[in-house]
Amino acid sequence: MSLSTLRARFGGRLQSHVPLAPYTTLRIGGPAEYLLEVHTAEELIAAYRTCREAHIPFYLFAGCSNLLISDRGLTGLVLINKTDSIVWHEDYTVAVAGGYNLDRLVSETCERGWADLTFAAGIPGSLGGALIGGAGAFGHLVCEYLQTADVLRKDGTVEAVSRDDLGIGYRASEAKKRGDIILTMKMGPFTPGSKDDLLREADRIRAEREIKHPGPKLPSAGSFFKNLPPLEPGGHRIPAGKYLEEAGAKGLRVGDAGVFKKHANIIVNHGHATAEQVNRLADLMAERVQEKFGILLEREVQYLC
Repeated sequence: MSLSTLRARFGGRLQSHVPLAPYTTLRIGGPAEYLLEVHTAEELIAAYRTCREAHIPFYLFAGCSNLLISDRGLTGLVLINKTDSIVWHEDYTVAVAGGYNLDRLVSETCERGWADLTFAAGIPGSLGGALIGGAGAFGHLVCEYLQTADVLRKDGTVEAVSRDDLGIGYRASEAKKRGDIILTMKMGPFTPGSKDDLLREADRIRAEREIKHPGPKLPSAGSFFKNLPPLEPGGHRIPAGKYLEEAGAKGLRVGDAGVFKKHANIIVNHGHATAEQVNRLADLMAERVQEKFGILLEREVQYLC
């Protein structure tokens, strides 16, 4: 594999054989053959185009909150998106980089008295990842407040697109299927509101998440399986955790991978869990639900090997 162009551009910043576990919220993952942290869209584009021209396998991560990485690691270049530029506008819109932390953006919009994003308080990961992955909560998706985005296409070209072009839905998007990378985006316009009320609401939602979700001392990737479609149009999705709990998933464990005691749709790392153990546990959980209800659960967490 020729990486001379990347080395010439990034020098010592290009690392080799870097463990990926510390980058992920699950704290699982073997080494990256090569790893590079980028801080601007220009660096990201240059690294991507170099890999494409040299036929080097390429992975882009940011918050690494919805990933399960193989114990063997990944061949090629793992790019960590650290882009965090942001420009606030008087018309209640904001131009922000894809690597920007979503929860940080929630806090900062609340501080400005801009409403609408409080539902996303406490959701881990980057804004670009949340959009590509169709993230949301309480019946809302983050993409509802997206206007336009600058996207790096799979062929290496950059294009300004509308929200509709990305085809974002619940925990999925056409952009993800195509291999698009969101570089920057314009969000808003947001609704003016009371700063104090918004901050209180965001704190309330974070506190509610903390009750249901593991803390930082118990690594996880959040909800492991997608919720099921509503029974009727316009209804609420049916939590996968409901079926998992009724199927007896709580208490299941394979090695150091276990089902969280407070939420049957979350797998936690009790210390030294491996990707293999997590996969075996997830299969066991899905089998329980299929046997009891005849329902095939779909994974939300992305497995890379």
